[in-house]
Amino acid sequence: MRINYCNLENEIISNLEKNRIWILSTSYKDNVTSRSMSIINKGLYIFFQTNKCYIKHSQMQENNKVSLCFNNISIEGTVEEIGDWKEEKNIELMDLYKSDHLGSYNAYGSLDGQVVYKITPKTIKLWKYVEENPIRQILYVDKKVAEQLDFM
Repeated sequence: MRINYCNLENEIISNLEKNRIWILSTSYKDNVTSRSMSIINKGLYIFFQTNKCYIKHSQMQENNKVSLCFNNISIEGTVEEIGDWKEEKNIELMDLYKSDHLGSYNAYGSLDGQVVYKITPKTIKLWKYVEENPIRQILYVDKKVAEQLDFM
C-alpha cells in the first residue's frame, strides 16, 4: 500500500543525522567488501571520505552501485567521486564533516590520495514492527513513491 513519501523521507533523514557511522558495502566482480564509514548527509545525499589506495576506492571506480546499512535500514544507490576537501565546491561539506568527525578528518583528511564520495540513494528500505507485525517500508527515491508491505 502507498504511504506518505515526505513522512518516510523525513524519518530516514533524521536517522542519517542521528547515526553517523554506517556500514558501506562495495563490490567488483566476485569480491564484496563491507566496512564502517563515517558519513554526513545533505537531505538524502550521503557523503564520506576515503583514500585512493583502499580496495573500496578501486571497487567503486569499477562498479558505482553501493549499499549502506544501519540497524533495520538499508540504502541502495550509486556513488560518485566528487573531489577532495580542498576544492572550493566541497568546503561546506568539509565543515559539516569536521563538525561530526573531527578525529577522522584530522587523521585522514589531508593525506595524499584522499577523496570525497557522494551517494545518491535509489531505494531505501526500513524493517519495522507495527502492532507486533513485521512490515517493510520502502522509499523509491527516483519515483518519489513510498510503500508499505507486509513481511509475509
